[in-house]
Amino acid sequence: MAESAYEELADALSLRGGTLPVLKCKEFFALLQELFTPEEAELAAMMPLGPVSVEAFAREIAGSDTEKVENIFEALADKGIVFATEKDGARVYTLMLILPGIFEMQFMKGEVSERARKLARLFDDYFAVAGEMMKKQVKRTPGGSPGFPFARVITVEQEIPTDITIHPYDRVSMYIDQAEYIAVSVCYCRHHGELLQNPCDKPKDVCMTFGPQAKYVAERGFGRLISKEEARQVLDRSEEAGLIHCSSNTGGYVSFICNCCACHCGIIRSIKSGIIPMGAVSSFMVMVDEDECSACGLCVDRCQMEALSLNGDSVVRNAERCIGCGLCISVCPTGALKLELRRGALVPPQNQRELRLSLMSAMQQIKR
Repeated sequence: MAESAYEELADALSLRGGTLPVLKCKEFFALLQELFTPEEAELAAMMPLGPVSVEAFAREIAGSDTEKVENIFEALADKGIVFATEKDGARVYTLMLILPGIFEMQFMKGEVSERARKLARLFDDYFAVAGEMMKKQVKRTPGGSPGFPFARVITVEQEIPTDITIHPYDRVSMYIDQAEYIAVSVCYCRHHGELLQNPCDKPKDVCMTFGPQAKYVAERGFGRLISKEEARQVLDRSEEAGLIHCSSNTGGYVSFICNCCACHCGIIRSIKSGIIPMGAVSSFMVMVDEDECSACGLCVDRCQMEALSLNGDSVVRNAERCIGCGLCISVCPTGALKLELRRGALVPPQNQRELRLSLMSAMQQIKR
């Protein structure tokens, strides 16, 4: 019975799509068995794709006792596996994706324990298997990767020239100003690396969630609520440390803004490798004024994407590697670096529903 519950759960998670495919391999089942008890797996496998209340699930789907369903849903919400929020005055629950979703939640508390280390190893083992499969699939796919990015780079706003008219979704300040709730948590990527004895010297307490996601994060102990001013301070501290702003790839609002490093962040590493990008580049690209450049090299050291290099008396930009984060401009002493709009910049989906449909469609292409 337990084995069939995990099989059905794997099928349910596969239907939800995500950045990585669900592979029915020993690494994946080892991960599921650590995350879910057999009873939790059985109920989670029956959850619909959208949010559902305890009452509706118990009555219409599971044919089970309401109290039992609520206890299991609450336990899964506390473990960062099921998202819980309020809708039309009722509490509803949604089973998260493996990635993005369940993976991130397991490391946002910054816990250091044997179980945390075990989970870090299990995720790492599965990512290796799934990543190899996707690389092979990309090689067989005409035109390259069929993947759809769930995240995107947001440019350092103060480095955008004032004479450029930009879309609201390119302003990080808009997301802070309109958010009812903002929470800050530990960077799950860097903490995951630390648990695997691969630490990073960049700040860890700089990843933010917004809106209902932030409320859930704070209520369940995965982070703490902060003010809009504190959120701006987090961004300032991240920019000073040379971290890249990455957000959910939605235009109307964002559910998260992470501050990322190329050594640990899956989003930035995937863009840098160019194989299966988990994130889209920003709407901008850096330009170099060779006459103003002093060839000091500060921007070269600052660029995590290795998009800038010194060539004689000036810096040279590799347009294919530039993601338009804007971090290089803040250290340029002569004003030789400026941002310009990227030709053909992609417009992000408006909301999470559109993004999820795009992710599911992309994952179906990968499986063919």
